[in-house]
Amino acid sequence: MQTKNTSMNHAPKNHAPRLLALGAAGLAAFVLAGCGSLHDERYYWCQAQSCAPAPVAAPAPAPVPAPPAPVTQRVTLSADALFAFDRSSAADMLPKGRSELDALARALQGPQMQAQSLTITGHTDRLGGETYNEQLGLRRANTVRDYLKAAGVRAPMEVRSMGEREPVTRDCAGTQRTPRLVACLQPDRRVVVDIVGLAQRQ
Repeated sequence: MQTKNTSMNHAPKNHAPRLLALGAAGLAAFVLAGCGSLHDERYYWCQAQSCAPAPVAAPAPAPVPAPPAPVTQRVTLSADALFAFDRSSAADMLPKGRSELDALARALQGPQMQAQSLTITGHTDRLGGETYNEQLGLRRANTVRDYLKAAGVRAPMEVRSMGEREPVTRDCAGTQRTPRLVACLQPDRRVVVDIVGLAQRQ
């Protein structure tokens, strides 16, 4: 009786697919485990998007300093210092008046003030007629404007006259042109310069 060799009749089993499956499972387990362990070291293998750096907010722009606001300054010039009594032309200007206007012109062109516009107003006392005083105040304002222009002031200048309408004296009695009354009314005779400009920061 011939005995069959069963070990010779069956082909050997192929274990390769099983090994590949086991290897793939092991690799997946290694990657998952590695992801958890390497996460603390700031390496992100599991999610490609997490590798991008976190967005950084742009710094706020520095505030732009506001431009200096226009300021108004008033300069009052005594008409008695500027002109001989009851006079208004450049030929009638006194040395003290010229000196005051020279100083004003230098200030208007200096670094501390950028003059944008000037308003020059002539004032008189109440002696004389109202129409005459109106014209006298205007002539004096025009003379001051022309002097400042000649001294180099380039800002636009407006001239006007208030005549006797805005006195600053209150206790000067009388109507006759006496030396005492003329002296008492002296503060009313003036030229006022209102300056609009930009004060410079120190």
